[in-house]
Amino acid sequence: MRALFVSSASGTHLTPSVDSTDPLTVCPIRKEWRMVNERRVNFACHRCLTVILLTVVILAAASINVKAQVLYGSITGNVQDQTHSGIPGAEVTISHADTGRVRTAVTNEAGRYDFSTVQTGAWTLKVTMPGFNEYEQRLTVALNSVTRADVHLQVGGVTESLTVTSGSTLLQTDRAEVRAELPSKALEDLPTPVGRNYQTLFGTLPGFSTPVNAHSVPTNPSRALQFNVNGTSASSNDIRIDGASQFDIWLPHITVYIPSLEAIETVNVVTNSFDAEQGLAGGAAINVQIKSGTNDYHGSGFWYNSTNGLMAKPFFLPQGERNPKYIVNQYGGTLGGPILKDKVFFFASYESTPERSFASTLADIPTTAMRNGDYSASDRPIYDPLTGNPDGTGRIPFPNNIIPQERIHPISRQILDMMPAPTFDGVLTNNFYVGGVYQYDRSVLDSKVDWHVTDKLNMYGRFSVLRFEMLAPTLFGNELIGPAIAGGNSESAHGGTYGTTIAATYVFTPTLVVDANFGYTRKDTASEQARLDENVGLDVLGIPGTNGTRRFEGGWPRIIIDGFADIGIPNNFMPYYRRDPQFQWAGNANWTKGKHNLRFGGELAKQHMNQTQPEFPGAEFPAQGGFRFRGGVTSLSGGQSSNDFNSMASFLLGLPQQLGKILQVDEEYSTRMDFYSLYVRDQWQVLPDLTFSIGTRWEYFPMPTRADRGVERYDFVNNKMMVCGVGSVPTDCNVELSKSLFAPRIGLAYRIKEDFVIRAGYGITNDPFSLARPHRTNYPMLLPLNVEGANAFTPAGTFDAGIPPLLAPDVGNGIIDVPPQIAVNSVGDKLDRGYIQSWNLTVQRRLPFDLVGEVGYIATRSVRQLGYQDLNAGQVIGAGQAGRPYFATFGRTARTAMFTPIGHASYNALQLRLERRFSGGVAVNANYTWSKTMGVAGLSGSDNEPQIRALEYYHLNRALANIHIPHRFNLATIYELPFGPGKRLLTDGWGAKILGGWQLNTVLYAQSGTPFTVTANGNSLNLPSSTQVADRVTPEVEKLEGVGRGQSWFDPFAFAPVTEPRFGNSGFNTLLGPKQFNLDVGLFRSFKVTESVNLQFRAEGFNFTNTPHLANPGGNVSSMTLNTDGTIRALNGYTEITSTRNTGREGIDQRIFRFGLRVGF
Repeated sequence: MRALFVSSASGTHLTPSVDSTDPLTVCPIRKEWRMVNERRVNFACHRCLTVILLTVVILAAASINVKAQVLYGSITGNVQDQTHSGIPGAEVTISHADTGRVRTAVTNEAGRYDFSTVQTGAWTLKVTMPGFNEYEQRLTVALNSVTRADVHLQVGGVTESLTVTSGSTLLQTDRAEVRAELPSKALEDLPTPVGRNYQTLFGTLPGFSTPVNAHSVPTNPSRALQFNVNGTSASSNDIRIDGASQFDIWLPHITVYIPSLEAIETVNVVTNSFDAEQGLAGGAAINVQIKSGTNDYHGSGFWYNSTNGLMAKPFFLPQGERNPKYIVNQYGGTLGGPILKDKVFFFASYESTPERSFASTLADIPTTAMRNGDYSASDRPIYDPLTGNPDGTGRIPFPNNIIPQERIHPISRQILDMMPAPTFDGVLTNNFYVGGVYQYDRSVLDSKVDWHVTDKLNMYGRFSVLRFEMLAPTLFGNELIGPAIAGGNSESAHGGTYGTTIAATYVFTPTLVVDANFGYTRKDTASEQARLDENVGLDVLGIPGTNGTRRFEGGWPRIIIDGFADIGIPNNFMPYYRRDPQFQWAGNANWTKGKHNLRFGGELAKQHMNQTQPEFPGAEFPAQGGFRFRGGVTSLSGGQSSNDFNSMASFLLGLPQQLGKILQVDEEYSTRMDFYSLYVRDQWQVLPDLTFSIGTRWEYFPMPTRADRGVERYDFVNNKMMVCGVGSVPTDCNVELSKSLFAPRIGLAYRIKEDFVIRAGYGITNDPFSLARPHRTNYPMLLPLNVEGANAFTPAGTFDAGIPPLLAPDVGNGIIDVPPQIAVNSVGDKLDRGYIQSWNLTVQRRLPFDLVGEVGYIATRSVRQLGYQDLNAGQVIGAGQAGRPYFATFGRTARTAMFTPIGHASYNALQLRLERRFSGGVAVNANYTWSKTMGVAGLSGSDNEPQIRALEYYHLNRALANIHIPHRFNLATIYELPFGPGKRLLTDGWGAKILGGWQLNTVLYAQSGTPFTVTANGNSLNLPSSTQVADRVTPEVEKLEGVGRGQSWFDPFAFAPVTEPRFGNSGFNTLLGPKQFNLDVGLFRSFKVTESVNLQFRAEGFNFTNTPHLANPGGNVSSMTLNTDGTIRALNGYTEITSTRNTGREGIDQRIFRFGLRVGF
């Protein structure tokens, strides 16, 4: 790796350099990143390895044996005599304890038996052979796993038998993947915070980041969480419920549906070296299994309650304020049992979660003095933009930093008159405290029917539905709106999510089994802001070019003042209406013969988006139009960097530095995306204690289309948009996509002893990112207008002139010109989809006290990560808009982004785990991860963009990834006190009555802080679309660990703004924020009402120690203002920590208790 820092006599500076060995090279003709050297090497190795693996698999298929996976489990083993010789011809029978299902097999010539596609749960295995004692063993089959039961028969009569109960500490003996299991006991008993979402428990597993909340309630009504696994993108996880994909087509880093916790039987998690059957997962492949009915009736009823009276005060609640109203109830029940004994079974679960709260927040709004034009509190001059030169030089400041009243724009005054006064006047950060009533209602239904049709055919069907409604308050109320205080979106929303699975297995012979499944999921949602039926921008404010004639173009425009809360619509995507279904068909076959195990099959998936939402990546403004006010307009070129005072002064003068809007041509737009895959995998039992697995996947991701034609592709050479499927333009847009996307997988598991296993695995996953997302919208179906000033110091227009009109173009023959101020996203004429490599070397051992210990080296490499490369980003420091490559040739100033491979990431970790499955009243899961994650700054999400987009300086993006967590320790425990009936101590009497039935559960994590960057104002850099970093001026950065307004977490003088036309020297993600600690505790007391009915009282405390999870400090050094003697006048957010971080608890960071009752029978 090239050095990022070059020492000189004057200090250390970030400097660009030319490295002929760097795989990221620029093709000057196409202006496109090409990873030439590395791609050739990796592609050659990739194909070579695939060919070798396919050859081995085909040769091995002459003698084959298979086990089903993912939706089922399997049982395998060797039947041997006392001399350890295999016994051929022994009859092996398995019977399911809950449904009475029976399957039979005969051991082969080596004494081996296999049962594939086995329903999960408790089974009894029986082995009989003339001349030997009968053998019987009780087993538990887990989802997507191999249960090994090796049998040693003793010579004797058939009337003699030996019964064995397998222990809870089962080793992973036959597969090399890295995996974990969340069984129903852990899901139902471990403390799970707000909403009781199973995904919160992912934080107890090694390699996972803390799952966090993502997106608004209307966009994510199930409240699915976002998380990263083993240093990979959050969009590279694949979650399925009974085989049906829960992939969110528009937002692939979350899932569309979360079932009730009481409805889940188990959650299987694989995080490395995946089996060939599992595709579309580079981070984690997660399978959620809904419970099934049995021959006995079982069920539960539950009610949980949390209120503000059970809540500590938030750490940053202003003094004198009390906890606002907060009431969340969650109630429901489950019921399962037989419809026809031994034939048809049902299960159903219902859950309702009403929430009523008084949501509150702190925000930054202009002070009274600023609203009146008084900026004397600023340590920098406020310059009059009507003086000096167009490039910002030669300007004269307003006398005493006060703007005359006659210069204040009347529209600015009108808007400010609607704004409430600051709660804490005279300070700039968190100076406004406000609250409002928030309502959210969600109901979830999960149901399942299992049908044992014949001894050979089994089927099941699942149906799930979620319905929700929301009313959310806004920062400035319904008159001025502003950001939502809760729920994520302003005002009201409603919708639903629906899902189903139909699956079947058929046993042709004991050695040939096939299974198939169909999955369907659809998410519908609608979200609308206040005053949507008024044209506020056009009729109330009188700004030309804002509102349109259709309802979704009504309401407030968006007004952004850098450094302050947004006014009007606080985002670029309201309102919206979405209807997104998806379908999957999958088929698999298992064939067992000799020492081999072959599984092969394929899948077809279809993803549809049907949406009304005028939104475009990189576009700032919605269909109602908008304006952005930056500090450069009232700054001096070559002078001090601007700050929030300058931004507010620009607004007061009515001089935006950026303006625009979006025109959606049709009422609704659509996207159609298909995905095809095939796979084959052989699992070879080389020796009784050595298993070798080898296989590969083939995948094809064709170009998406619209419902009636192809998508759009931008011609980056000629500034033309090709409307695919129209005129002479082919539907596939002539985009070259690989049809040779093979993904080899290989694994080895060696049982050194019965209690000691060593495993090694390697696999490749093709980047699963769906092209439906980057092709969701584009010109000419959407016209995203973005007008910027000629440089950072020049306004783009005025309130009086408004926004230029937008007219839908005639698509003609399918090839049209693109206006210079219209943003575009597009693939090029070829897309090289990247891939994720994962490998592990793991040792696992059974320990005393039913514990299993595991030590592993876990690694991933994300090669050619897909993302957006703005090819029209500024390329020349100091040149402003003139430095955009397309400005000189086409006059383009708008974003012109290619969706293409733009980066790499690496993850290396030592993962330690100590686990005890629940037995004897105790369960333990303790793990520790020591890791390092490197990548391109800004690429930790699904399809982000790098921080620096100028190609010459692109290498400066290389840094610690945003998701880097060097150290993390997790501990989850369940402990039933050993007192009372059926326990070891005090089995009866008063001691049993008082001390019996208690259970203590804990979830704890402790981790390092996460990286953050110290940035600076980029006016002097004058390089559009790139982020400026600060200058570091001290050898070391002292950590002061101050918390709260006016307190510094780190030395504020360790960094300085950059006032020259260059990048700062500090780099990205060079500092780590506060460490994190959390302890959740649950205390249960159970009472036996009758022999079959159990009543349980539950008390749970979240963040039991009330330790704040502090967010990273503010990092913009340009926000700090100084006195004339160099002392600090105000930090204005820089180095300050004034909030807590997102921990997946809907913003509730303080300690809160929840009480509940649960009845089970």
